Amino acid sequence: MQQWGYMLDIDLNRLFVFKVVVLTGSFSKAGLQLRIPKSRVSRQIASLENELGVPLIYRTTRSFQLTQAGKDLFQKALPSLNDLENVLQSVGDTKTDMQGLLRFTVPEDLGVELMANICHEFTLTHPKVQLDMIVDNRTVDLVKEGVDLALRIGKAKDSSLTGKKVGAVKLELYAGASLFQKHARPTKLEDLHSMPFLSFFGPDQQNFKIKGPKSTFVIKAQPIMNCNSFFVLKKMALLGDGYTLLPSYIARSEIARGELIHLFKDWSFEEVPVQLLYPPQKNMPPRLRAFIDFLSRKLQEKLE
Repeated sequence: MQQWGYMLDIDLNRLFVFKVVVLTGSFSKAGLQLRIPKSRVSRQIASLENELGVPLIYRTTRSFQLTQAGKDLFQKALPSLNDLENVLQSVGDTKTDMQGLLRFTVPEDLGVELMANICHEFTLTHPKVQLDMIVDNRTVDLVKEGVDLALRIGKAKDSSLTGKKVGAVKLELYAGASLFQKHARPTKLEDLHSMPFLSFFGPDQQNFKIKGPKSTFVIKAQPIMNCNSFFVLKKMALLGDGYTLLPSYIARSEIARGELIHLFKDWSFEEVPVQLLYPPQKNMPPRLRAFIDFLSRKLQEKLE
């Protein structure tokens, strides 16, 4: 094996192909993303292995597995490769209009409810920027998966990322108008204890602390249904199955049409911060900076 102590004659394009193969999990998917034949992807990886003098990937007919050298290369070289790509792109962006790919991840509720219009407006202003939005509630590893930006609800758990607060999510109590054809409309918070509850937070009994103008109160809710999608819970509330907690921006249209009823408006739950997170970098591409600024402004408007 060649030693790392001196310069190796390595084609950086092959490193980029290797990165895409690992991130997509297959030679075929990498070829589709790179818009090159699968056979060319395979040749690029084979050439990279020859240049390094070590096997990087064990191939089978249906899948592949990284060798230890492959794992080391991916984990140690990927951050530097990402930085290099950003530098090269930023150099190019000084000569031309903003262009290139932006990959970002958003949670389902924000993505479905708000991001289509925001992305539409951004691409009207910057038509050469290609947006790749991942709508997923899981916590995506930005560096490992080659993602530029994450929109997340809640406090950041990864201290290595740079964060920018852009607003807050406020959960409020809602019920469909049809619910009160079967149950009396609650006039005090205690009435909720005996009403069917649609939960986002688990199937067990939950105690929610809610603040009013002069005091706090604990709602004891026993779910009849639990689901990890606010959209499903909203639909069930509209059908009259129970009351639920929803982010206020998800309920606006139904409130305006009188289909959902906002219960106990003077009482509120603790707000949860909404943040933009991205890996620290010395040379941020102009397209990413422009998108962060645009997204911050639009989200502040929509989350108020």
